[in-house]
Amino acid sequence: MFFPKDKKIQLDEELYERCYHRVFNALNLIIRDPELAKDAVQEGFYKAFCNFNQLREQNKFCAWVMSIAINQAKNMLQKNSRQVLTNEMELSNQINSSGYNPPDPVSDLVLLKNEVENVLAKLNVADREILVLKYFLDYSTAEIAVILETSTQNVNQRLRRARERYKKCA
Repeated sequence: MFFPKDKKIQLDEELYERCYHRVFNALNLIIRDPELAKDAVQEGFYKAFCNFNQLREQNKFCAWVMSIAINQAKNMLQKNSRQVLTNEMELSNQINSSGYNPPDPVSDLVLLKNEVENVLAKLNVADREILVLKYFLDYSTAEIAVILETSTQNVNQRLRRARERYKKCA
């Protein structure tokens, strides 16, 4: 699909705006490092826009970028040998420094959110990845299979195991 240059730039900007926050939030929840997540998302969008002609179904652009960004983040983690945040104090500092100010710090919702994030932080990256895609971003198992480039049976098995490990950590 070919567009005039100004139309392509406008289309790229619209796609970026539509998908950026969802991809960034997912990666940040998965890898627990906002700077690395930001870098991976930028690389993911760059690679997606450079290879846009390879996208078979354009209505699945966000899922495609998510897949590219997740793979990019995994590569960056391996390459840089960075440690995933597991310390609750580091996690608390990260949340506080992000400008997140809950309306009522004692509310049940905030406490539940913090508890879920603390348990997620104890899990490995692969478990966080599958749980975030399923329960935070509401992707179906078929969509997760496309994003992770695996079968739906594998997704179901990974979800089952991740839920078991989550329960043990909770």
